Amino acid sequence: MMNPSARENDVLPAPTNRRDWQFHAERINAAWGKQVESIIETGKHLIEAHDEMERPSFEAMAQQRLIVVASTARKLMIVAKNPILINCAHWHKLPPSWGTLYELTKLPTEVLRAKLADGSINPKIERKDVARWRVEQRGKIEVGGETIEPKPSPAEQLKRAKAEIERLKARLESAGGSLFDLANDTPEDIGKILADNMSERRFDVAVKAAKARYKAKRQKPAG
Repeated sequence: MMNPSARENDVLPAPTNRRDWQFHAERINAAWGKQVESIIETGKHLIEAHDEMERPSFEAMAQQRLIVVASTARKLMIVAKNPILINCAHWHKLPPSWGTLYELTKLPTEVLRAKLADGSINPKIERKDVARWRVEQRGKIEVGGETIEPKPSPAEQLKRAKAEIERLKARLESAGGSLFDLANDTPEDIGKILADNMSERRFDVAVKAAKARYKAKRQKPAG
């Protein structure tokens, strides 16, 4: 029972339960391994050490007493703070690579969840796979729950137009002045080129003329 004479504003002494660098270093080094569970456990131990130790002491320990280098330690802490990756229900799907796990933390939360759900994230993925996903996400915007691609800037449109002009010039040169090569291009390619460079009306007239020509050739008596 509280002493009635005790004042409400009295401050109790802080508990002296901080652990020294040697305790943290031994625990971190013992946890370090090549499996997902050990990677995340190491990150959690690093976070505890970081929170309990003075910053100069923590940095000195990270540089001099740990198996992992200081830059790796920082990334392991980021992995261990990700609420999706630390969920043990996902561990069997994750790659046993701290570097790849760190790259996964850079994905938007919804993308990370979706990749886990559809099996894109699995133990065999590498950093390059995650890097490709990140590139795919750049410039995308969420509107009404749907992802849309923003319109390219005028500078980007001009760049694309110049590239297309150069492509067509090269094609004209290789095809002897024609947009397509009748001997080598597929019918699909020829049709696409015609559709891209003719109005629908002119295209329809050209098709009718071609059909009439084929009909006349079939009906022409053999000479």
